[in-house]
Amino acid sequence: MCPRLVYFQRRCARDVTDSGVRAGFFKALSHELSQVVQSTCPEASFEEAVTRACADSISVYGTLYEPVISGAAQEARGISDKILGGVAREKGGSGEDGLMNLMRPVSIGVNAYSDRLRISGTIDKVIQHGGIHAPVVISASGPPETGVYASDRIRLAAYAMLLSEKFGEQCTWGAVEYVPGWSLRWAEIRYEDKRKALYARNRILDMDKGRMPEAVRGKWCTGCGHDSACSVKPSLLGSIFR
Repeated sequence: MCPRLVYFQRRCARDVTDSGVRAGFFKALSHELSQVVQSTCPEASFEEAVTRACADSISVYGTLYEPVISGAAQEARGISDKILGGVAREKGGSGEDGLMNLMRPVSIGVNAYSDRLRISGTIDKVIQHGGIHAPVVISASGPPETGVYASDRIRLAAYAMLLSEKFGEQCTWGAVEYVPGWSLRWAEIRYEDKRKALYARNRILDMDKGRMPEAVRGKWCTGCGHDSACSVKPSLLGSIFR
């Protein structure tokens, strides 16, 4: 959204935010949906999945964030028809075995790093797609009308390069699991997406040398938390955070 936000984040301790906790809840819910796929009573199984995701999220974030987690759980219950409908459509299209390949991946939370590429990341899920390891991003956003969001494409491209190097394979596909309004969207890893990922890396490396990027103003500024510092002249701001 804004290169300067990245600049601040890399120089300040990153606190847990409500939006981050909400995203964590939906990731926990995603990991519980395999039981829903195989259940003969999906509605009851979904309620159990939400309850388990709540308990796991509280264990991770602590009771301080219990109101945020409860709010996310209520949000999930309010759109249960969309989530269950999306899971059912995918099950009908790819079959139970195909869907379970996603719901029970090879591994989750995979940390990957490349000295050569100078990029790293934690991949939400790694699955087998056509015999090749493929990345899956779990998103707490609703799905776009078609395809995947541009930012998700770039994330998938970066993860695909990391997996290609890690396993010595040519990873050409990735997927995004949009949990609210559940939808699985596959995306081909394009050369242009890889170039954009490496361009973003280059800009971050410039920031680490103390180069202040330009701010991109938008509706997200009100919830940024760095608005006061962002109004300082770039020359002064660069010296403060150098």
